[in-house]
Amino acid sequence: MSTTVELRRASTEEVAALVPLYRAAYRTTAELGYPTGMVDVEREYVRSWFDAEEPSVEFVAERDGEIVGAVRVLKAETHPFAERLAVAPNEQGAGIGTRLFERVEEYASEQGYDRLQLGTYTGHPFLIDFYESRGYERYTVWENDDAAHDYVGYEKSL
Repeated sequence: MSTTVELRRASTEEVAALVPLYRAAYRTTAELGYPTGMVDVEREYVRSWFDAEEPSVEFVAERDGEIVGAVRVLKAETHPFAERLAVAPNEQGAGIGTRLFERVEEYASEQGYDRLQLGTYTGHPFLIDFYESRGYERYTVWENDDAAHDYVGYEKSL
């Protein structure tokens, strides 16, 4: 296996590879008891990201021709919102999530934004530490009456 990971914008040709990546990466989230539909995500839903009316950009991490990570950025008038961070289970801990977020932050800055926002569930055992170690700070909590966990908004000045 190569140690080189290439980061680039995703295209519609990668939808078929993104679906199993998201299903596998979000299985841990579901097993931890956090609500997610990504373990059963369908190709049509991921495909819609590329032609949606809501502007977004998807970035992927690729190693040896295989997509091993991805993240989506929703563009907005004020601050973009990063979501759907996914790293293949066998690649977790190798710095791919960090590299994807570095790229997303760079992209947001290039687009003229002064901050990036994201969200995760309260009490998440590794994502909160990951985001806070990257300099993200909590700015809001969205209460979730339908689940045991609320959703926490984080942001970082760029």
